[in-house]
Amino acid sequence: FIELDLNAAEIRTLMALSGQKQPQGDIHDWVVKSVFNGKSERSKAKVELFAWLYNPSSSESRFDQIFSRTVFRDFFDAENEVLTTPFGRKLIVDKRKAQNYLLQSTTSDIVLQNAYKIMKILKNKKSTIAFTLHDSVIIDMAKEDAMMLKNIKNQFEETEWGKFMSTCKIGKNFGNLRELKI
Repeated sequence: FIELDLNAAEIRTLMALSGQKQPQGDIHDWVVKSVFNGKSERSKAKVELFAWLYNPSSSESRFDQIFSRTVFRDFFDAENEVLTTPFGRKLIVDKRKAQNYLLQSTTSDIVLQNAYKIMKILKNKKSTIAFTLHDSVIIDMAKEDAMMLKNIKNQFEETEWGKFMSTCKIGKNFGNLRELKI
């Protein structure tokens, strides 16, 4: 199996919808450098970032200078409580959950759109998409198709908002994958 997993997919989606440029490399390492001036552990910074992002009632934070917790307003009809994602999906949601719904739904659509691109690449090949899981595509990869992996990974990372970095893992079963540098 090959797993392609978008790095910090919801944060990348937030940045994209806010018109921000995507950092190269790991988002959480970038946050440690940009927000914490290198003085935090990656895991701690990640937890703090998501706690801030998905709790609209949390107080102002250091993240407010870099990220927008209100990007959903561009997609939300407050009077009718309808959120329309960039992919045209209409979701009935209260304002408190609108940011979460926008990021989760848009990220899901990005993954599905890119899974479709991969499916077209794999047409008439032995390899197939086994399944998607949140912000990942899992491919049942045949050895004879392995030479296509770099191209497949590049397709997975390309979005209409720029390149979303991803990691790649490989293994004989999904429960036992190891990172593969491409």
